[in-house]
Amino acid sequence: MIKIIFAYIFFIFQCFGNYVEFPKLYTRAEMKLISKNEFKQILTEASNALPLKKNFPPQKPGEVATIRHEWKDAGAALHEIAQIIKVNQHHTTSGLKFLRNCAKNRRIRTEFAAICLTHYSVFYKTHNKGKINKREFPQEVVNLSSFITD
Repeated sequence: MIKIIFAYIFFIFQCFGNYVEFPKLYTRAEMKLISKNEFKQILTEASNALPLKKNFPPQKPGEVATIRHEWKDAGAALHEIAQIIKVNQHHTTSGLKFLRNCAKNRRIRTEFAAICLTHYSVFYKTHNKGKINKREFPQEVVNLSSFITD
């Protein structure tokens, strides 16, 4: 009887206690098979995960910087989108549109808008899509992104 109770408790914790829905890591093979609806859901979840400036005011001078756990999820989601659009050409247009809008959005924390612009810029450079008009984007985002892309 005790074994059954332990097995039941173990099962409950496995199903509910450690349930991590976001972000899901895809293999390259899975990325090639992602449906339009599934990719739309990935974009929605990424958009919802992006930290907004109003929720996280700037640090005061001398304050110790902290990286919040949910920020790691947002960064992973942006990287996942960048990987999917490289592997699955069916989602390139909507993925690039998402990254572009993210980079232009002044409500998103600058660090994350810069990550979006970086992924957007790298895709354009590696696929010879032409030059990006950096005047479309907030200057602080361009400055932060340029450390990687220039």
